[in-house]
Amino acid sequence: MMLKVFCVVVSLLLSSEAFSQSDYDEVFEVNSIEIQGNGSTKKEALIEILPRQLPTALTNAEIAEYSRRIKNLGIFDFVKVSKVEDKLLLEVRRKATLSPIIGLSTGKTIQDTSAVLGVNEHDFLGTGTKLGGKIGYNDRNLNFMAWIDEHSYRHNRWSRELEVYGLSSSFRFNDDEDDAWTRDRLGGFFELVSPFKYDSPLLYEFQVQVYREDYSNVNSNKNLDSATYFGTLFEVIYDRYSWDDLNPHGFKGAIEMRPGMMTNGDFRGEAAAKFIAATPLAENTSLVMNGKLAAVNSGNVNHSLLIGSQSGVRGLDDSFFRTSALGYLNLEVRHSMEVWERTFIQPVLFVDMARFRPMDMDGNNAGWVNALSTGAGVRVIPTGFTNLLLRADMARLHTPSEDWLFQVGITQYF
Repeated sequence: MMLKVFCVVVSLLLSSEAFSQSDYDEVFEVNSIEIQGNGSTKKEALIEILPRQLPTALTNAEIAEYSRRIKNLGIFDFVKVSKVEDKLLLEVRRKATLSPIIGLSTGKTIQDTSAVLGVNEHDFLGTGTKLGGKIGYNDRNLNFMAWIDEHSYRHNRWSRELEVYGLSSSFRFNDDEDDAWTRDRLGGFFELVSPFKYDSPLLYEFQVQVYREDYSNVNSNKNLDSATYFGTLFEVIYDRYSWDDLNPHGFKGAIEMRPGMMTNGDFRGEAAAKFIAATPLAENTSLVMNGKLAAVNSGNVNHSLLIGSQSGVRGLDDSFFRTSALGYLNLEVRHSMEVWERTFIQPVLFVDMARFRPMDMDGNNAGWVNALSTGAGVRVIPTGFTNLLLRADMARLHTPSEDWLFQVGITQYF
């Protein structure tokens, strides 16, 4: 099964640039651009996504890529780029970009429910920059984040992201709450993403991260000392994914390395590969896939990777499986039906599968565990709002145990 899915992903990757040679050979002289429907989004912010300054010559492939990048900003639910004599015409329909973050995603128990409240402006100062913050209850603790994030679709500028956070996590290895302990992290990161050239699907991301890590009520044979983490990230991103509220298509994948050191002498290294891909199956119906492979060095369970119903396999226990290695794959078939203007109902069938290696409280590796769940759900999608919908899923966990999960959320599962 996994091999078949991998073959589908590879075929998506190879077909993601569906341009003929004529799309590259046919050149159009463009002397100006007209933009309609942008609202408070600055025209300059949309013009600078073009591959070159005007006047210039553009190919069909470059015009199609320009349209994809404008759509992927996520702030328009209609994008059309056309040639009118020597002019480029960009027609868009802007969404409401100041979005409340009212997140709710149920877990296996009341304690595992994730609830988030915040706000995110997806078009700060009309530039496509995201500015926001949120507080919430997640991983059985209170957490907060605040961020400013520039989009990465300009061909001649590095994009930047800054985030600060306070994250607390509950660690438990059985059903006895008295054996649980808490890890608190307070810190942030600064990130740079390379210019996104039109002649390549690749981007390069660099990050510096610092956080303070403290523990309370530790129940482990290993001595865990509070310390400060200094780490970096290097990521290579392949991006030919066309985002859409209803029918996305294409492929986006990334490979990343995260080496870092704690001031108590502990090394923390992480390697990961992840992707999202989508392909149409029929009119208004898409197969959408999301996957991740990741591993960290074992020996300290506080450096582990978490998998559960919130991220991984719907139906798994949350805040429970702390792993040194994991791989999971989510498959969804989505069909969209318009019920009134700019509002859609989307029935979904899904399969979640995973294989992971848990660690015990002392950081020792346990045996590999397989997980599989299947289910169905429905989404109500108002396309006039940015990153906001209503999701309800019913999942049946088949392994490692049998159980049911009803989960609701305010965003897509992935």
